[in-house]
Amino acid sequence: MKPFLYLSAFLLLALTALVVRVEFFSTQTRLFSGRLDDAVPRAVIGWQSKDLPLAESTAGIQSVRGVLNYDQVVQRLFVKGDIQIIVYVAYWEPGRVSLVDAGSHNPDSCWVYAGCERLERDYAQPGKIGARNLLPYEHGLYRTPAGGQIHAMFWHLVNGEPNRYDEQEIGWRNGLVGRIERTTLVIKDFKERGIEQRREQMFVRLSSNKSPRELLANPDAQFLLSQLGKLGIYGDEHWK
Repeated sequence: MKPFLYLSAFLLLALTALVVRVEFFSTQTRLFSGRLDDAVPRAVIGWQSKDLPLAESTAGIQSVRGVLNYDQVVQRLFVKGDIQIIVYVAYWEPGRVSLVDAGSHNPDSCWVYAGCERLERDYAQPGKIGARNLLPYEHGLYRTPAGGQIHAMFWHLVNGEPNRYDEQEIGWRNGLVGRIERTTLVIKDFKERGIEQRREQMFVRLSSNKSPRELLANPDAQFLLSQLGKLGIYGDEHWK
């Protein structure tokens, strides 16, 4: 019995030491050294633009920040003719949050949980702007509580590479219940990326009244998207 107790104590101590090392002594190098406010231009030729708050009140903004725990965030509306595109980007430095904590805050969860209905979903879609290949993007079409429809193209980038979404359920919940629901994703993340889960991450979402196919075929939208290269959504331009 004693050898078993000694072994259990040793394994628990080793696991505790490993977790402490990962949590407090991570040596990850930051790849994105810029500012989101610069990476998403305020002015794009031919487009009208304005910043959008994340919530309607100061208290609401603080609540969003407390939930997402981001280091930087920007949300900017661009309008030209009948095209509307909202560029939303959140950034987490290495060591800030786990993959599942950042990646689960996406339209499939946040929008659906807020009352939207997911109508369509496409995973890891290819796309091009001119001769440049976009990193595979996620796409969903959602019906809002008011009855309108909105498209979302989005990327969850981990150390500059797109994270997978093929096992994303509709409407992950917050709190302990949500964490239990996401257990399978946590296990998969550990298998694929090891115990150091709090990596550098960025979530990029383009929401629009137009589908990705329409945007990628429209010269004006192409020009706007070509200005977002610093976000790392192109295969030939990484974070700087």
